[in-house]
Amino acid sequence: MAEPHLPERVVTLLIASDYARLVGRTMTEQLDYIVDIASLHTRDELLRRLGHDRNLMRQVEKWLGFHDRRLRRPAESIDVAMCGLEFRKRRIRRSRLGARRRRLDPKTTPKERG
Repeated sequence: MAEPHLPERVVTLLIASDYARLVGRTMTEQLDYIVDIASLHTRDELLRRLGHDRNLMRQVEKWLGFHDRRLRRPAESIDVAMCGLEFRKRRIRRSRLGARRRRLDPKTTPKERG
């Protein structure tokens, strides 16, 4: 089955959203995590941004479903939704590994600096 298409108009809307700035600082990061950005929106928020175009909304939901994702529920906190995102998990894992390496590196221990 071919991947559902996400129209350029929707991608532009998602990248221009406040949620995109929470996910990535650069346009490249935001495009890499466009699925995460889309999943942070509620159905009502996205419908308003899309001008109440229900056909386009169904297309977005189908696209998210293809990626095993969904829109955020109205009662679901943005904080809770962000904690579950894959991009956050990857960044947290990377930062923990980097911190552990730095601590174990004898060149960076305070004892050897003094």
